Amino acid sequence: MMLAVRDDGARWDARYDGRTTGAATIPKGLDGIDLPVGGRCLDVACGLGEQSLWAAQQGFDVIALDASATAIEALDAAAREHGLTARIQARTVDLDEGLPADLGGSCALVVCQRFRDPTLYGALVDALTPGGVLAITVLSQVGAVSPGPFHAPPGELIDSFGCLDVEILDTLEADGEATLIARRRRTD
Repeated sequence: MMLAVRDDGARWDARYDGRTTGAATIPKGLDGIDLPVGGRCLDVACGLGEQSLWAAQQGFDVIALDASATAIEALDAAAREHGLTARIQARTVDLDEGLPADLGGSCALVVCQRFRDPTLYGALVDALTPGGVLAITVLSQVGAVSPGPFHAPPGELIDSFGCLDVEILDTLEADGEATLIARRRRTD
């Protein structure tokens, strides 16, 4: 598997080379959603980290994960520039190995934007605290001009997350993307 992360990391390093983190951006689908106040946020496949910056500005302590060391370096620089280094911990990780073990049940917010790995769907929910919110967006065959192998089939997010320990708050599937917002069920 180490070869996989090196290959993925190298491919994404080349894509992000010379780029900087853009403006803080709310994850797709979270407008109008009642979010927990503070706590830990996990940003899976964070890329350059615009959603990580947004979450840190909202008071979350962010753990940002990506296979690209170049993207992580750009996010670290942006965190320094915005005075958010105490709020953002960026890590280069191989998501093919799953999520880091130290995240289980500890995140008030989990963000996964434009990264699709159905084998991680359960782990994304498991990372949430009771009442925590998940915002996931993946490429979708629905409305895609020329869907490829990384595009989810119609209904994948609803089918996959509908049988997990979450309440689905909102979904949208159109124009080549699928978004699902869900809240982990409370235990009380």
